Amino acid sequence: MPAASGAPRIDSDDWEKLFASSADKALLDNIHWDKDEFRSNVRRAFEIVYDPASAEQCDSMVRLLDDMDNIRENLPFFVSTAYSIKNRLDEYTSLMASADVDSLVCVADSMARDLVPGRGENLEAQASPIYFIVWDLECRNLPSGVYLDVNSFFHGGLQTAIEGLAHEIHHFYLGPLFESVYAKDINDGAAIALAENMREGVADIINKKHMPLESLEPYGDNILKIYNDDYFASPKVLAELDSLTCGYLDKTIGEREYRRGAIQCAHFGGHTTGDFMVFLIRDQLGIDAVVESLGDLDRFVVNYNKAAEKAGTYVFSDRFTQYICDLSKEAKR
Repeated sequence: MPAASGAPRIDSDDWEKLFASSADKALLDNIHWDKDEFRSNVRRAFEIVYDPASAEQCDSMVRLLDDMDNIRENLPFFVSTAYSIKNRLDEYTSLMASADVDSLVCVADSMARDLVPGRGENLEAQASPIYFIVWDLECRNLPSGVYLDVNSFFHGGLQTAIEGLAHEIHHFYLGPLFESVYAKDINDGAAIALAENMREGVADIINKKHMPLESLEPYGDNILKIYNDDYFASPKVLAELDSLTCGYLDKTIGEREYRRGAIQCAHFGGHTTGDFMVFLIRDQLGIDAVVESLGDLDRFVVNYNKAAEKAGTYVFSDRFTQYICDLSKEAKR
């Protein structure tokens, strides 16, 4: 493959060796995506970016991320990552070479503990490998490990990287915290949605800090707009969650429809809706109210209602609130 930078050609054997590396193998062994499509997207993206003959195609695909009608297409995300890697390779290489990863983890862990009750002193965080990987503009916390997309992780410099890592480490405390609070799992749809909103909303305080966002770099402006618009739509989403739950209690909708619909009320995996709930608690009641809510669903709902009432926004119905409180209290140790 000819490359503008003079990089050597990468043949199929080299790609297979890459996909057999520890990070890629761990990812591919544990994701539910189409693995062949993933490999194809990574390989094709770098071929497009590094081939001078594909410059026009590369520019076109990078621009797709600013097209609201195309954000669900996979390849443009990979191309955008490869494009950023190519343009900032020296910077990223220098950061990775000079970073003391152990120290970064310690600092990030301390930041994460600040948002855990009692700073997590009686909790043992779930152990997990951390992988640096190049893929689709995302850093993800999966059961097999934390996968830090190099471009997303380093694009804002070292402080941004530490905060992003602290966000992921914070997730390691939530499972043990739930286990310390609850004697049994709560598999109810609304409870699952609330837990997801709690999980991402609290962690987002670390690296997003305020909403709406002014930037969702390395994503484009239209994806930023979609994200912020969804954040502002959160009161309607929470009202829908309330309505679905009451409909289920009234037996006007079945359990499957209720569960599916309720879980879908954690938008963006819990980020936008969760940010709305958690940031509202922080801004109206203080950070201590956020921390005491973590891992405790009835406190989370009650504190959200108090904050929402103060802010003049959507408050869960008494029936919904009582239902969640009853579920939570029955499952506690």
